[in-house]
Amino acid sequence: MKPNLIAFAIAAFLSLAGPASADQGTAPEAPASPARIVDAFAAALDTGDTAALSALLAPDVQIAESGGIERSLEEYRSHHMGADIEFSKAVETKVLSRHVYEGEGLATVMTEAVSTGTFRGKAVNSTLLETMVLKQTDGGWKIVHIHWSSASLAAYHEH
Repeated sequence: MKPNLIAFAIAAFLSLAGPASADQGTAPEAPASPARIVDAFAAALDTGDTAALSALLAPDVQIAESGGIERSLEEYRSHHMGADIEFSKAVETKVLSRHVYEGEGLATVMTEAVSTGTFRGKAVNSTLLETMVLKQTDGGWKIVHIHWSSASLAAYHEH
């Protein structure tokens, strides 16, 4: 193994080992980056963790999808959160690319992915374009806007 690969493997192992005990003088955790918040959101959808989803979203989040919009966390909870969890559990989504644009207290995370599987008896084989806008708060980054757009892979390749 190359030296930098060994260092990476050791760092990865230590990060999985969990927090050090209190008597070892633990350092405070570094704040999560916008990309990690987006990953945490996807993981919470995959596991159906509504508490984690709610913690990652700002109360006034705006979620646009299929020509509609939900204008708050409460509206999302009561309308599409359950269906989004169901969809995320039913299909596999593979991230193809991600770009993060971070500025003074705001970040935009643009993700291109492919989703495959079966949802409610229908085959899914589509592209997903996701844009998330995050705002830095005293409690860390919060998602303030999501825009999801998807198309069948066949239609996507036609343009």
